[in-house]
Amino acid sequence: MKNDTKMQVMDFIGFLETSGKLNMQEHKRLREALEPNIPENKSPTLPNRPLTRNEVADFLKASTRTVDRMCEDGKLKYWKLGPRYIRFNLA
Repeated sequence: MKNDTKMQVMDFIGFLETSGKLNMQEHKRLREALEPNIPENKSPTLPNRPLTRNEVADFLKASTRTVDRMCEDGKLKYWKLGPRYIRFNLA
């Protein structure tokens, strides 16, 4: 669930609880259903192969243009497979 939608749902649950239309047990059940059981500190797992520009951008939580700038500045090591194809090594 996207963060904006999740916040709207959580606000609505809070409204229902404060208006007396939702008891604490129902409130707890709804929150548990909305919260994922994955720990937030867990880092994403990366594939054991060279990464594409989009995969690197997703991992860094940046745009592909930022990845391009980092390549131009020498901050990221990459190799070209063709005029439009570049790959990044995990190391």
